[in-house]
Amino acid sequence: MILNSLKNYLDFNIVNPSVKYLSIVAFCTGIILSYFYTVVVILQKYEGYSEFIIGLVASFGPLGLIFSGFFVTKLIKKIGFYKIILIATIIQGLCMILMLEFFTPINLGIGFFIGGMMGGLTWMTMDTWVNIVSNNKNRGKSIAIYNSSVTIGLAMGPLLLGLFGTSGNIPLTICIFLVVFKITSLVSIKKFVTQISIPNQSNKMKLSILTISPFIFIAIFFAGMEDSSFLALFPAFMINDFFSDKQIGIYIFIGGMFGVLCQPFVGAFADKFDKRKIIFLLLFCHICWLLLLSVSNSNDYIIVIALMISGFASTSLYTVTLAYLGERIEITDIAFAITLFIIIYEIGEYLGPIIVGLNMNIFGNSGFIFTLLFFSSFTFVFGIIRSLLKK
Repeated sequence: MILNSLKNYLDFNIVNPSVKYLSIVAFCTGIILSYFYTVVVILQKYEGYSEFIIGLVASFGPLGLIFSGFFVTKLIKKIGFYKIILIATIIQGLCMILMLEFFTPINLGIGFFIGGMMGGLTWMTMDTWVNIVSNNKNRGKSIAIYNSSVTIGLAMGPLLLGLFGTSGNIPLTICIFLVVFKITSLVSIKKFVTQISIPNQSNKMKLSILTISPFIFIAIFFAGMEDSSFLALFPAFMINDFFSDKQIGIYIFIGGMFGVLCQPFVGAFADKFDKRKIIFLLLFCHICWLLLLSVSNSNDYIIVIALMISGFASTSLYTVTLAYLGERIEITDIAFAITLFIIIYEIGEYLGPIIVGLNMNIFGNSGFIFTLLFFSSFTFVFGIIRSLLKK
């Protein structure tokens, strides 16, 4: 009986086929971003940049993404989903290649801003697409498939770093290969994804969407802070504790892959149970991994366990909050609602590396742990208070 119930939970045949094809592109996006960000952080660290400078440079990416949110809805109506993703992918890829070739803080900042803007167009377009072709019975599963693909890519990027290192022209060569691979994948699935009928989207900026559930937007703001801080500064955290490039890549890969393996279950259970309660559980996991990290004392096993919890919590929090938002809004408002959702996430991504990087400059690795621990605890307590007031 339990096995039959589990089989029903994990039945993904009801997911729109275009989501599965789009997930190929999502995978390519994840692997490029994680490899590129991790390599750039390590190269900056070896060049002698401080954690604050590393965080400040990385923050230009989210800033570009926030900027893209102001015109993405109009672009969707004007040129369509597929063309936005293709054009943005080409421009973002060129930015990454040029950043590695002309490696200075100013060039990195400019590249991150333009690349972030193009990444934002891709991300908002794909998230909107997945929500539009889904319904309340399969939205969690659809987002789980899509988000799992991103996370597999995010996990594999550092693994490439662990396998090949950062010496010579290796980063530039791998980056060029990944960009070409993504563009080729995008072209190859064109006929499968351009036939989707997209409902007309409202042109009105309904900021009242923020009042649907303030807890969702506070949670996604924190998720943005932690995700970007992890991507931009956790490699520096591990270098400070004398871990090698290969250890950094492999350990982050293990944590990310564990998050991927959990995604089918998270998506299926999100469709079946109260998403709000699942969000509380995930926030609690965020607190737990940071507490483990604080007592790890550079112990490999404790750090790997902490990263597995982080991989599960980080990947799942975005999936469940996005699904929760999608089921609470009208289909004509989905494009704007998701744009607003991602802008708030990106404000968190923008502020995260700056705040955490500054505190790491002052307090060392403790600044990383306790800054994120403060914000995760605040979000958890805010949600509890909101729930009690609604009763």
